[in-house]
This record gives sequence, C-alpha cells and structure tokens, in this order.
Amino acid sequence: MFPDLQITNLAQSPPFQLMVSVLALRPEIATAIAIISGLLALIFVQHLSHRQTLDREAKRHELGKRISEFGERLAATPVNAIDATIAEGLKNIVALLNADRLCWYEVAEQSSTLLHKYTGSARQAPPSPKTIQPEKMPYMGQRLGNHEFLLLRTLEDLPAAASQDREFLQQLGVKSLLLVPSRYSPTRNGVLGLVSYSKAENWTAETAGQLSIAANMIGATLERKYEQIAREESEQRFRYLFAQASIGIALETFEGRILEVNPAFCAMIGYTSEELKQLRCERISHPDDEQIEMVLFEELRRGLRTSYAIEKRFLRKDGSQMWGQVSVSLLNLHPESAPLVLGMVSDCTAQKTAETALHQRDQELQRLAGHLIEAQEEERRRISRELHDDIGQRVALLACELDRERLAKADSEGANGDDHPALRVELDAIATDIHKLSHELHSASLHTCGLKVALKDLCRKYANNHRMEVDLQADGLDSRLPQDVGLCLYRVAQEALANALKHAQTNRVVVRLTQDGGKVRLLVKDFGLGFDAARQSGGIGLTTMRERLRLCGGVLSVNTEINRGTEIAAEVPAPAKVAAAAAS
Repeated sequence: MFPDLQITNLAQSPPFQLMVSVLALRPEIATAIAIISGLLALIFVQHLSHRQTLDREAKRHELGKRISEFGERLAATPVNAIDATIAEGLKNIVALLNADRLCWYEVAEQSSTLLHKYTGSARQAPPSPKTIQPEKMPYMGQRLGNHEFLLLRTLEDLPAAASQDREFLQQLGVKSLLLVPSRYSPTRNGVLGLVSYSKAENWTAETAGQLSIAANMIGATLERKYEQIAREESEQRFRYLFAQASIGIALETFEGRILEVNPAFCAMIGYTSEELKQLRCERISHPDDEQIEMVLFEELRRGLRTSYAIEKRFLRKDGSQMWGQVSVSLLNLHPESAPLVLGMVSDCTAQKTAETALHQRDQELQRLAGHLIEAQEEERRRISRELHDDIGQRVALLACELDRERLAKADSEGANGDDHPALRVELDAIATDIHKLSHELHSASLHTCGLKVALKDLCRKYANNHRMEVDLQADGLDSRLPQDVGLCLYRVAQEALANALKHAQTNRVVVRLTQDGGKVRLLVKDFGLGFDAARQSGGIGLTTMRERLRLCGGVLSVNTEINRGTEIAAEVPAPAKVAAAAAS
C-alpha cells in the first residue's frame, strides 16, 4: 500500500534533521503531531475494518448468488445429469470459502454410517474417507443426529470429552471443519462438510446458514432422483411381470378401450395384441356376463370400490367360449395421469367344465336317491300289506284253527282239550309282532289321520315298549299337510327316536312339532351322551334324513355336545294353501 522507505537515508537527510531541531525547540508542536498521527492511525484502522466488512459482504453476496444459481441448475437438471451438476456446484461454492474441499455425505437408512457421494475441491488435499463410522466421531455424530451444525475454526473448539473426535480429525489432517446436516426425507439424511487442511479458517455461523440452504437443495434434488429411479424400477418390474406372467393381463381405460395386453392373454383369447387394441372389452365378453360386470365396473369408476373379482365368459376369436377368473383393480402409473383399469385373467374353462359335469352327476345322484327313497317307501308299503293281509291273516287263521280244534276236542272228551297252551301264546306273540312290524313299515294312522296322530301313536309305543318318557308337543299343526311332507317328518322323527334309543342312553326325549307361517318344524331332543360333531358327521340315519328333507325342499340341523344330549331339527316349507290356512 505504501512505497518502501530507506530508514537510514531518511534519518540522515537535512529535512529530517531540521524537523528534529524544531521539535526539540517546540514541544507543543510535537504533541500536535502525535495527536494528528493517532488520528491518522485511527482513520486507517477504521478504513481497514470497513474494507474488510465490504469484502465479507461481497463474499456473502457472491456466495448467496452462487447458491441461488446452483439451486436453479439443480431444478432444471434431468435425473441422469444430477450427479454431475451437484459436483460442479460444490466446486463453484468451495472456491469462495477459503477451503480445500466441500463434500456431501449421506447417512445409510439402516445405520448411522456416513457414505461419501460428491466432492468439490479448490486445491489439492488429502482424499476424503469413503465411509465414516459413527463410533469414530461420537460427539460430532450426536450433534448431527440432533440436526445441529458443527463449526470448528480449530480442533481446540471441540470439548474435552470429544477426544476421540479430535484424534480422528487429526489423523485426517483437518485444520478447520464446518458440518451442516440436512434431513430431506423420513428415511434419508445428508451432511454437507466444508474442510480446510492447509490452515485454520475463521468461518462464521452465517456461512453455516448459507450452506444449510445449499444442503437442503441437494437433499431435495436427491429425493427427486431417488423417487424417479424407484418409479422407473417399479415400471420395469411391472413390464417384466406383465410380459412374463402366465396369467392374462390387460390394461384398459375407464371407457373400455384396451391399451395393452400381455402374450398370455393373447394366447387365451386367440387375438393378436394389435387386434385386441382395436376392440373394446364388451366385444370379447359374453353378453350375459357383461351386464353383471357392468354393475361392479360402475362402482369401481365411481370410487365405491377399489377392486372386484368375478367369473365370466370370454368369446374367443374362433367363436368358442372361455371361462375366466377375472380380478379387476385400479392402476396409477403416474400421479399426474388418469388411473387405468388393470384386469388379470386366469383360464378356468377346464375347472368349470369339471364343475358342470360334477354338478350334473350330483343331480343324477340326487334324482337316484329320490327314486331309491320312493322305491323304499313303496317296498315298505308292499311288505306292510303282505305282512298284514297275507302273513298276518294266515297266522290269524292258524290261531282260529287251533281254537276250533281245542273246542272240538273239549266237546268230545268233556275236558279242557287244550294240549298246547304254550303254542297258543307263541302264536299270539307272532301275530302281535307282525302287526307291529307292519305298522312300523307303513303307518296306517299317518295315511288316514295325519301327522299329528301318527306321531302320538309313535311316541306312545316308544313310551310303552321301551319305558322311555317321550314328551310330544304338536299344537297348532294343520291337518292338511301333503302326504309327502307328513311322511318325510314322520320318518325323521322315527329315525331320531330310534337313534336316541340305540345310542343316547337316555330315558327322556322331547318331540316338538310346530307350524309357523310357511314353515313346518320338527324338533327331537334327547338328554343323553351326545357326540363330537367335529369328528363324527353322522351315519346312514342322518344321511337318509337329510336326503328325505332335501326332496321336500327342507333342511336338517344337528346340535350336539358330549354329555349334553343331541338336538335334531328339521324344517320343511309348507305349501302355499296350507300356509295361508294356518295363518288365517
């Protein structure tokens, strides 16, 4: 700032010698000169301070300008060029800060390890560590974890407890350090680090604030990059699965226009991909099923549901039909675009064909079972007639012959004439058994008097013959029940009482017969051993009951527990005329 002065020559010059003489003669002049010199020195110091302030302000302004330009470049940079833009921006910034290096580290999602990502250097310096483990700098790691910036003008700024951090920085050759954290997403954090290796720098908190803006811009840009990469990877996976999936997949608009189909769907339906893109969905759907699906599709369109599943028929290109299990849902490939409809189809034609054949066989078996039950009842009636009209009458005739022979012998011999009393008793017992068997096979009271009377007859016989308390409740039953309904309920009651006698080991049974509107209900409850319904579904008796009720449109339910008895409930719909009569 000032020209170099030769002090020796100046002291020997005549003007200087004259000034010294004057000052020696006039002390007040010396005092004035000293005051003026002090004022000049003060003015120089103030000027120097002002100059430094202007320099700092200019640097702060220039740093803010470069950070602003850096942010503009980041916002306009495509994803594939973000890395280069960040490295270039860091290099431009570090040149203003009297530092050697400006680095960006990311914190791993599942740990606190710092991973080096980007560097901007102003001059040659030792390389930055690729990774920094949290245990190497516990104090600084805690500060960063609390989202606090760390300003070290010298390593002596570290507290005494941070000896491990100080040793780590000394090993790296760090003289000054400024660390600025950035938490730019719930799962990712970053750290912007300003480093001086050559000398200590007097960085300020204001510098940390400006760098915090740059750190947040870098974090936001990286989050945009990672989201874009994640979307692209997701779309690539979807494209791969779309092409390689063994089930048919189709993308369509809400208007039913087909956009994309995978090879599996083309193979199922017989059209090429280009042909399907020229068609609408209803062209390849069976008209009957299309009407049903339209209700579900409209709910999907209105947002009332997010997906639905349906079995429907498709019309192949060759005119044949294909059954498909269809799952339909919404697909949002891009937030800014309208959602598409994703349909996944699996060919279940073979399964439906097998189900149809099985259903037909089941119908045939049910018809056969109905015929067998009808044939069984007809055979019961025939055997009952044979027992009553033929065998029973012959036994009765034989008894009459024995009585006539006994009377004739008594008249001729004048005595009792009964030589075979045991034979007569046995013959009467046979006649009684034939009568009972005939009645069990076919109840004449059911045919002539109706279900209520027949049940009273049945319960009385069980009570008399087996010493069982049978409580019958059958009030309000219409006597005009059809014969098939009456016979069905009678056989169910007969089978249930036989099971209670044989298996329940009980001496009390409740039989309740009610009619409520269009339903006739029969309940047979015992208080015996019961059984485990989970392990024992029932024998031929329960199967026969269910089949009889099915033929009449009824159902059977069994409620049982071990040592809690068994409750058998049968419900049969009554014909409309009977139900109307019962209601009136």
